[in-house]
Amino acid sequence: MSAPRSRASLIVLLTAVVAGCAIVVFAVRALLRDPSDDAAWVAVLLGVLFVAWGIAFDRIPDDDEDQDDHDRRRVTGVLSTVMAATGAYVVIRAIGRPVDTALVGALTWPAWRLVNRFLDGVIRRREARGEPDGAAD
Repeated sequence: MSAPRSRASLIVLLTAVVAGCAIVVFAVRALLRDPSDDAAWVAVLLGVLFVAWGIAFDRIPDDDEDQDDHDRRRVTGVLSTVMAATGAYVVIRAIGRPVDTALVGALTWPAWRLVNRFLDGVIRRREARGEPDGAAD
């Protein structure tokens, strides 16, 4: 039998589901007014991502024992990144900026994460070989 979920986890799940459903409702209302509204279509995706993220977050167990736990945390991280990108796109388009500006804004965070992961890998490989990292002590 599995351990009961924590109250905080349940609150996060319910908040994400309610927020996601609200975003979808507002997006669908905007789509009914103007079906060509790109920000509204992306907002529908954002609402669905909120719900998916809440469910993924709720399924992360309290202990780190299993490889499956690591995969669940990775899924939650990917969902968080995609939510940040789609949220940035929706907000930038909502304030009246053009599509290209919204795309740059939306892709900034995922690009930053990729660069950061790449540099972390380079640093780990250098440390494994015993090379100095270039920082002066």
